[in-house]
Amino acid sequence: MANTIQVPPNDPENPRWLLDLEEWKVKPFTEVPRGILESEGYGIVSYTWGYIADYENLPTDIPDGISWDVPGTRRWPLSEARRIMGRIGARYVWWDWMCVPQGNRGRMRPLSLQLQAVQGEEIGKQMHIYRKAKKSIVWLHSTFWQDESALKALLLSRPRDGNPPPTTAVEYLDQVRRQLVAAQDGEWWLRSGWTLQEGVLLGPTHLVDVNGEKLEGDQFFHGGCASVLDITARITRLAVELAQAFVIQAEGQEADGGTPRGQLAEALANPNSARALRQSLKSLINSGLVGYTEYSPLYILAGKQSRTFGVPQDACWALLGAMGLDGVKVDYNVPMEEIKRVFLTALIKRYQWTMLLLPLPEFQVKGLRGQEVYMRDFAWTDIVDGVLLPIGVCVDTLIRPKSPPTNPTPPRDPEKDPEEKLRQSLPTLTYTDTLRIKPCEDRGGTLVVYSGAKQDVVWFRHYCQNSDGLRIVTPQVTRPEDEDRIHGAWFLPLEDLDVRNNVRGKRCLVLFRFNSKPPDAQPAYGDFGGICDIWGIGSNKADVHEIMVNPGL
Repeated sequence: MANTIQVPPNDPENPRWLLDLEEWKVKPFTEVPRGILESEGYGIVSYTWGYIADYENLPTDIPDGISWDVPGTRRWPLSEARRIMGRIGARYVWWDWMCVPQGNRGRMRPLSLQLQAVQGEEIGKQMHIYRKAKKSIVWLHSTFWQDESALKALLLSRPRDGNPPPTTAVEYLDQVRRQLVAAQDGEWWLRSGWTLQEGVLLGPTHLVDVNGEKLEGDQFFHGGCASVLDITARITRLAVELAQAFVIQAEGQEADGGTPRGQLAEALANPNSARALRQSLKSLINSGLVGYTEYSPLYILAGKQSRTFGVPQDACWALLGAMGLDGVKVDYNVPMEEIKRVFLTALIKRYQWTMLLLPLPEFQVKGLRGQEVYMRDFAWTDIVDGVLLPIGVCVDTLIRPKSPPTNPTPPRDPEKDPEEKLRQSLPTLTYTDTLRIKPCEDRGGTLVVYSGAKQDVVWFRHYCQNSDGLRIVTPQVTRPEDEDRIHGAWFLPLEDLDVRNNVRGKRCLVLFRFNSKPPDAQPAYGDFGGICDIWGIGSNKADVHEIMVNPGL
């Protein structure tokens, strides 16, 4: 029975159990022969059974060694799954359907308190389990490679159903966008919340179809077969081209019609096309397939917008591994807002200013009160839900996350490495319920915030986001209210940019309604205004010891 099982001790970096495919038995990790683990290791599979799970008709052919109930599915018997698992090429596999305790759904028995704790521990160390696996597959349950499909056309970079190939960048963008939407509609793996993380951790992993077959082609990156990275490559490249077209158009540069970004920039000059292109960029980023690699937190979080999670808490816990957040405790019994605060606190601590490379939110966010949907102002925890699009798709920046703690690199000399020098000089961010900025310890103990008159500003690029997507505000593309907003703001410099008209540009955090001397010795405070690249921040400045940043206008 589930309440009398002898649970192996927890190892924070290894699974408690592995499934032996030959014996069809779940074994404690410590009982798996060391020689096998050292030579061939164990395998893992990324799959999507949640939407076809059957909690009423439980299977009878479950592996030996399981003392909790296992759900069935409405599509495959376990024998078919066992056959597909064999395509991994490893005798032992970590398959969460069998290796993570489940219960208390349908006819499944409730888990004991001990097994509930074990469930959270096994879910929380998925990052380590996936990284240590030596073999893997992604099992696509709705795809047959011998048939035509949107995903196949997307991977092979060709039109579907005999449609003519695109002749312009705008037509190409439309083709990819349509294929992506159709692929997500047709293949659950592309819209499951859990596989958003699994794909990040399994970039080189081959994609196998319903029958366990692979898609072969010389254009594929790994072993001549389609992998997760092949899905993201085209979409990321296209999103970057489109985002850079926004910069060209906003700067008033002459567009080169012979390049994809030039053609897209020309299309942006048409107001009717501009809105559709902003929506297209938003759609690409929200697919979760732009920058679909480890330690790209804002891109992964944006992908939540197109993903489905079985329970709301999974919208955070299912991404711990993709975010590299080792040691964050998984607890499904606390309120969702508390989970988001814990998650954002850990993200800010881990990634610092990478998490604030965001536009000014110019829209209200959908909230849920019971079953009632309402509109509200932006809150910091909305970053966790990916409602803001990363500006990094538009710009180059040295503000990048530190090397993963699990793969430390030798110390870098800041005098020889501009990225390390910037990292060591940036102010420190912390978040619990409030976002606070404090000076870097070796920078004199103060933060310097600037403002200036209109005549001080040579040029600016203010990154904003409305309901359609990103927009870049410059003197070339501006409204009176945009310009007034910039000239009334304060700026906290983060990194140097190029020189324009003999003025060094600065990438800055924008602060609206900044108060450097609040009463009662309170910290300075201001409202978050997104990121702005500005040439000429003015000579008026304030030195403060700490800044509390409010989340919006």
